[in-house]
Amino acid sequence: SVWDGLDGREDVYDDRDTDEADDLVTVKSRGYEDEGVCGTAPLKVCCIGAWYETRHFFRTLGKHPVIILVSLAVFGLVCGLGLWAVNSERDSYVKERMDTAKFVARETADYFAKEFRASMVPLYALREAVQYSGYFDAIRDEIGAVRQLPPMAENVDILGGDATLRNVTGICDQPEALENWADIVNKISDEHELGGGLIFRWRLWPLNVACLEFKGGNAMMDSGMDANVSPHPFWSNVVLDIFPRKWSGLHVFGPFAAKLPDPTGPKGSTRAQDVFCTHIPIFTPVDPDNTFKDVVEIEERYANGTIATVHMEPNVWGFTMIYLNWSEMKKRSDIYQRFEDVSLEFELFKKDEPRLGSVGPKGAPTAEMTRLAWSERGLELNDENSLTVTTESLHGIWVNQVGDPNGWDPTWWPTAVACTVIAAFLLAVLTAMTMAKSYMHKDLVKRMLPKQAIRKLQRGQTVVEKYNIVTVFFADIVGYTGAAGSMRPTQVMKMLNELYTELDKLAEKHQVYKVETVGNQYMVVAGAPNRVAGRVGAQRVGLFALDAINFVSKYQTKEGDKILIRAGISSGPTVAGVVGKAMPRYCFFGETVDFASKMESTSKKMKIQVSEMTYRLLNDCINLKFVMTKRMEGGIAGVEIKGKGQQVTYWIEKAGPCEKCFELATGSFALVPCGHIMCAECNEKYRMLPCPTCRCKVDDRVEWRGKPTKIVDESIEVEHAPIDEEAGLKSEEML
Repeated sequence: SVWDGLDGREDVYDDRDTDEADDLVTVKSRGYEDEGVCGTAPLKVCCIGAWYETRHFFRTLGKHPVIILVSLAVFGLVCGLGLWAVNSERDSYVKERMDTAKFVARETADYFAKEFRASMVPLYALREAVQYSGYFDAIRDEIGAVRQLPPMAENVDILGGDATLRNVTGICDQPEALENWADIVNKISDEHELGGGLIFRWRLWPLNVACLEFKGGNAMMDSGMDANVSPHPFWSNVVLDIFPRKWSGLHVFGPFAAKLPDPTGPKGSTRAQDVFCTHIPIFTPVDPDNTFKDVVEIEERYANGTIATVHMEPNVWGFTMIYLNWSEMKKRSDIYQRFEDVSLEFELFKKDEPRLGSVGPKGAPTAEMTRLAWSERGLELNDENSLTVTTESLHGIWVNQVGDPNGWDPTWWPTAVACTVIAAFLLAVLTAMTMAKSYMHKDLVKRMLPKQAIRKLQRGQTVVEKYNIVTVFFADIVGYTGAAGSMRPTQVMKMLNELYTELDKLAEKHQVYKVETVGNQYMVVAGAPNRVAGRVGAQRVGLFALDAINFVSKYQTKEGDKILIRAGISSGPTVAGVVGKAMPRYCFFGETVDFASKMESTSKKMKIQVSEMTYRLLNDCINLKFVMTKRMEGGIAGVEIKGKGQQVTYWIEKAGPCEKCFELATGSFALVPCGHIMCAECNEKYRMLPCPTCRCKVDDRVEWRGKPTKIVDESIEVEHAPIDEEAGLKSEEML
């Protein structure tokens, strides 16, 4: 349709030759329709926009290093405080956790030691009952007689070694003896509340021969093994320990594995349980009437195979023993759940090694019997991730090692450190972005308004300032209207932007204040808003005007076209201020401004016309000499100014440190790269300074050795000046 055609038509403002490096990126609405709402066009706009923002951000950082310093300080401060807080919380956590571990370790170790001690009390009661009841004295005599006979069997293979068996049938299976044995055991069990299988087996060894046992609620005859002469490594050592070696206290051994009935399984099923066995000797009083006067002999076997006979005192009756279900005691203690509740691992073990040889009663290595209880990962504990608590028990010194295989540090600590560093980094970046935005805003505002005007506006004050002497410069493009009519608006904008951007650089170099750019008109002042002496302001504007004319004379557009400007300067009092609230601008008012504008409008192309006041100020300059000629039109000095009449004006031709600097003479110097000439005296005076005419940095100073030549046009470059072929130019560095 007609409307669709109009919508898709190239606009008069479109520029197909848009530079890809321009900051302005335009994506037409039709591009969204062609590529879709989620197509590449919106993504391209976002990516290019992000790229320009990032580039501008880093440029601002380079321009204002204080942003980097403050951001680093923020990062260091936040990171330091954050890590201090995290580490303090970590130390508090570790201390609390170690205190908990120590408390639980002490509590459980003391519980086991107490319960273990309480479980051994029935053994003492059993010894007293056997020793003073007299129920089993006759059995002891009969076994003594049997021991005088040859053994019933020798080297019988049992768990853990060989045994020598005595024939105790008819002795240890007497109904009365069994009844008395069961009665004693049951009474002791009831008195000490040993139900539940904590002590599951009781044995009586008259003269160290296995005679009676009680298990499963029944009294019965034992195996008849003679521990005195059996080669079994465990049982022979038990007898040697408690009698000849005079073991003090209870003789406790374990824990070792034993198969016990499983009440939770099928009938007759068993399961492995950890068991302690405890032995205690029984003695009889020694007196003339004691019937136990025979001496018991025990065989001690050495590693080299020799056997020695050890005699015991005649008052040895034998020993009794019980079996303690250690697994049941651990179950009752709820030790595993206790440590699980506080998320800790543990290992409870006996400090010293077992003393009963290399194997236990069931043949298990005794080296494995130092470990009493441990959690699933208890073996992973070491000195770095755990602590130990020692407790004395009837079994010896118990050590409870408690800790965390993963270490004492909390699991959240590495994450907290990482989050702290990341948060500090993000805060530093946010600080940098905020400060960069602030500085961008300040830089933009400073380009638009003077500092004092900004401060007054921020305080809500009216900005009005009076200046006694200000030099005002105006310039515009000659033939701008015709040129603009033959170019696209975007081309005109680009041309003016390129031109006035360079003029802005010159204004900054010469320390003049750019007021505004209206269309093709360019305006700068000196002496305001930063007040300086009148001749100083005029000198700055004059040098700026010469530099501007010199630049425009060499400037070409991308199409190869040249442009021409005209300029006018006037000096006098002005008033400056900000008018209105919306889009504030720092404007200058007064007759001086109007007269400077008329100086520009009546000037000629590539010429700088100045008022008589400016002429006087330039003549008063101390360090620079301006060459100016009076304007003459038809033999009449000056020019007709509307509303002012005939006014005497002047053209600025050139400037230099002194009159000698306007001609090439032997000993003169050409400055590189600006090309200005200085005499020998001025060269010595400004040796360490930039060029006094254009304020450019001097890279080299080339001495003129040719014929004296008067410089007619300041725009003549050194390489185009007449050169004596024999002498030529010679660098100062070569002299």
